Amino acid sequence: MKTTLVKADAMVDVVAGRVNRPGAILIQGGRIIATGLAAAQRAFGVDELIDCEGQTLLPGLIDCHNHLSLDPSLDNYLLRMNDSIPELTIRAINTMAIDLNAGVTTSRCMGDKGFLDIECKKAAAAGTTAGPRLLVATRGIRAPNGHGYVGYPFSGVETIRQAVRENLSAGADLIKIYTTGTVKSPKGLPHYFSREEVQTLVDEAHRAGVPVATHCIGGPGLTMALEAGIDVIEHGYFASDEEIEKIGKLDRWLVMTPSIFFTDARIKTLPPNLIQPHLQQRAEVGQRMSAAIKSGIKFAVGTDGMHGGLAQEIKYLTDFGASPADAIRSTTIRAAIVCGMENEIGTLDAGKAADVIGVDGNPYDDIGALFRVATVIQAGNIIKFNKPRNA
Repeated sequence: MKTTLVKADAMVDVVAGRVNRPGAILIQGGRIIATGLAAAQRAFGVDELIDCEGQTLLPGLIDCHNHLSLDPSLDNYLLRMNDSIPELTIRAINTMAIDLNAGVTTSRCMGDKGFLDIECKKAAAAGTTAGPRLLVATRGIRAPNGHGYVGYPFSGVETIRQAVRENLSAGADLIKIYTTGTVKSPKGLPHYFSREEVQTLVDEAHRAGVPVATHCIGGPGLTMALEAGIDVIEHGYFASDEEIEKIGKLDRWLVMTPSIFFTDARIKTLPPNLIQPHLQQRAEVGQRMSAAIKSGIKFAVGTDGMHGGLAQEIKYLTDFGASPADAIRSTTIRAAIVCGMENEIGTLDAGKAADVIGVDGNPYDDIGALFRVATVIQAGNIIKFNKPRNA
């Protein structure tokens, strides 16, 4: 069995929030078998040496909210979710490669059309398609009169029960429901399902041991989601102080996705009627995200389909008041917990999958180092390796 030693200037302990030296990781059979001094001392006799001089090693990044076939680089990209399933699948294969090259070794996929995410998950696991390890929600469940460009409309308790069971039968790792829109409307923050419908969905998923996440920006729909037992709130753009406090008291997770309000290039490719609301409501969203971070609730981060852009989402968290250490935890160990995979990924510990990235610089001193991913290793396989300039 091949043994690989990865050497770098340093490596991060994401739990403690510090940089350790030496930066050394010993890999065998796709798993980490030693780190630090214990790994460096076994340099002789290894089959392969990856010299990441000038780099800092981190766990592979985890995008906690992604959509494989959603591509904000396309005009009217939300409406392009009505493209044919073959078109969406080709798009998904391309975006998976982009994400992996940017250091995302695991992706939590929050809904795609036609169960295409199931096939992408199989292809990535088999190694026939380059991409992150995937957790998939399959079809997003939305109301006929509600939000959810990536979802399908379902209405009524029994119809929703059947939809959940069909998603689980197809291989869903989690269930996704859209309870609110994305921007404030003249009516405030409406929500689109009855309490009975939401409770049925949660009960069906939990009965099968599967978590539930909801697209929810705040208001009565958020309160109802929490009371129904939904595990993860996605976005939470307009969560009030009281709602944030309730998330904390119930020990639930918030997954933040800042780019849709703060990346101008993404806003420009929205359907025209949505551009001004996103610009006008940007300041309030920033205030609410800052409040959530300062509250101490559990949070992770995702791109919501901004492929290759996870570093920017992490940078936004620091703009809203997160320390670099907390921002990095939101895409490593905390993200792993959200995925239910904390024993497998999220830290550079012996026994875990050998998902490792190398960045130019120290991300605790300069969060911008995450934009400079030079090395990507997934399950022990070298995906990307840029040799030092002086090599």
